Amino acid sequence: MVDIDDLIRRVTQPPAPEPEPRTPTGSPTDPVPLHGGQGRLVRAVLPSVLVLGGSGSAGSSTTTLGLAAAAAVDGEGEIWPVAVDATLGGGDLGLRGCDAMPAVSTVQNWLSAEHPELPSTVGACSGQTTTGVRVLSRSPDPLPRRETLVSVARHLETAGLLAVFDAGAPVTSRLAAPLLSDPRVGLVITVAARPDAINRLQPSLSWLDEHFSEFVVGDAVIVLTEQVPDSGAAILEHVSAHLGSWVRAVMLVPFDIHLAGGGLISWHRLAAETRDAYLALLGELR
Repeated sequence: MVDIDDLIRRVTQPPAPEPEPRTPTGSPTDPVPLHGGQGRLVRAVLPSVLVLGGSGSAGSSTTTLGLAAAAAVDGEGEIWPVAVDATLGGGDLGLRGCDAMPAVSTVQNWLSAEHPELPSTVGACSGQTTTGVRVLSRSPDPLPRRETLVSVARHLETAGLLAVFDAGAPVTSRLAAPLLSDPRVGLVITVAARPDAINRLQPSLSWLDEHFSEFVVGDAVIVLTEQVPDSGAAILEHVSAHLGSWVRAVMLVPFDIHLAGGGLISWHRLAAETRDAYLALLGELR
């Protein structure tokens, strides 16, 4: 016997759509359009970076500014870096980095604002470089109660900004410890390309390994800063041979007369080799 209701349902119900053809598997190197890009592969998330100095005058501030500028230039308007003075007593990050607009406030004042997580609040409290990098200076005063560099990183991440922290020396800085405990934060250790500074590097790595595990050291990038012309190649080879297996990479920032002058740093006045070194460092941290 024919089921009338079933027959009516078959006649009136539209036919099931044909299955869409499966997209062929592509190469893993195919360009992927992100953020409205035109087929250009763009990193969706770049982690915060902590720059530590293996000793005094190791170039942590210049490396912080160079790395932040490299991120701004390479990101072509899709990455908004903020260089943060994370030293214990306040360093010269703001004095050397703000070649477009001087810093008008401090990290402490910014954290005390009603909404530090807003981009407008960050902009109102920071200086600026000609590449668009924002610079948050620091005074010797302590951070507001219950605030650490972790909360600084969280506020800046909420604002959609990339934090590059200059914690200076030594690597045992108590202020940097919370960031060292976060595996998402990239680590750069700067060392002057001098034998005496290199001799003090291995104890620093051993301390980090003992207190924060082998994975923190294994993911770190050692940056040798050449402070005398043509002095770094042999030291780079030496450090790579003896410590290269400990860390992710060992790199050299060549001597640059613009950096050596001690004044305001402008990305466009750096030698091409120096800019290339900071861009290569950026690539290692991705």
